[in-house]
Amino acid sequence: MEYYYTPKEYISSGSLTIVDDEAKHLGKVLRKNAGDELYVTDGLGNLFRVKITSAEKAHIECTILEKLPGINEPERNVTLYQSLIKNPDRFEFSIEKSVELGVYEIFPLITEHTINKTSNKVERWQSIALSAMKQSQRCLLPKVNAPLTFADAAASCKADVKLIADETASNNESGFHRFADSESIAVFVGPEGGFSPEEIQLAVSNGFERLSLGPRKFRSETASILALGLILCS
Repeated sequence: MEYYYTPKEYISSGSLTIVDDEAKHLGKVLRKNAGDELYVTDGLGNLFRVKITSAEKAHIECTILEKLPGINEPERNVTLYQSLIKNPDRFEFSIEKSVELGVYEIFPLITEHTINKTSNKVERWQSIALSAMKQSQRCLLPKVNAPLTFADAAASCKADVKLIADETASNNESGFHRFADSESIAVFVGPEGGFSPEEIQLAVSNGFERLSLGPRKFRSETASILALGLILCS
């Protein structure tokens, strides 16, 4: 079954309205009409089974048949702090796959080794997250924030467990099973070249644990996917 999206302001106790691109796609491309049933999420953790009552070009009116909270959402609240990558396509790939895996929120990072430090495409990044949410049939739309400096991110991170991927960490520091009962987890992943020794030291001084992803060296986006997969799918 396919999911569709509408913001919370278009939802009332017994009905909802689908607008803009979603409405055009449903009406013009999929040829949905009155009487058809759909699943619509508000991106806030709720999924609605609805029936179309009227379909116009710019909006589709629906009656809510059933509300299903928390469908397909992971038990663990995991936030990804992904360093900006030289190739924008690879960074966007990381966003897409992170959302599919179940990440809660994404913070782009500007680090010492970041090459593309001026990249700030929050609107585009959020659109990618929306598409990934629907594709993976989640009902929570992760927020993609504006880029943060490493120092600001390390100081402001309040997760119960704070992890920083470090290729110099020993293998016995991986231990993802240790975090199974944690309510919130933050994962920091560096850019090409990884984090600097000073950044690792700063993170540790702010309560982070160094995280090994094994003996092989990964691209930044691969490291994010691997870390999130091990945490969210274990």
